[in-house]
Amino acid sequence: MPNPLLRIILCGKTAAVGKGVIAGLHPEIEVTRFITSLESARREIPLILSQQHSKLPTPAGETLGTQNFNTRPDAVMLGAGFSLSDVEVLDKEDKIPIFLADRDKPAPSLASGKYGEAILKRAKDALLAWEKDGKKQQGNPIWF
Repeated sequence: MPNPLLRIILCGKTAAVGKGVIAGLHPEIEVTRFITSLESARREIPLILSQQHSKLPTPAGETLGTQNFNTRPDAVMLGAGFSLSDVEVLDKEDKIPIFLADRDKPAPSLASGKYGEAILKRAKDALLAWEKDGKKQQGNPIWF
């Protein structure tokens, strides 16, 4: 794989949308781990950030993401299934920029089949703009 600009942990509620977002972010952005619940994120993100990835549980379903933990992720990205209170919980775990989908921005419904494409564009644009801006911490969350 070419060296990506950014490495992230992606959190989303549905693996189907996650799979499409992961594919669309590639090759500029490497998703190292895909996590589907706040509880899993609370357990797994600190392990990844502290280089204790050997202690990560094996996901019950399909494993999404490269599972390449040789380099610390640059950020965590939460889809619209997560909330500001989830960011506050995760922000206490370890200092890392956390992107959160802005539910106030218009997006197609999940049932339309177009949600993944829309959220992918917003996510990729936000991450690449943040990287171009020198990864300046804006405080959590960074809305997209």
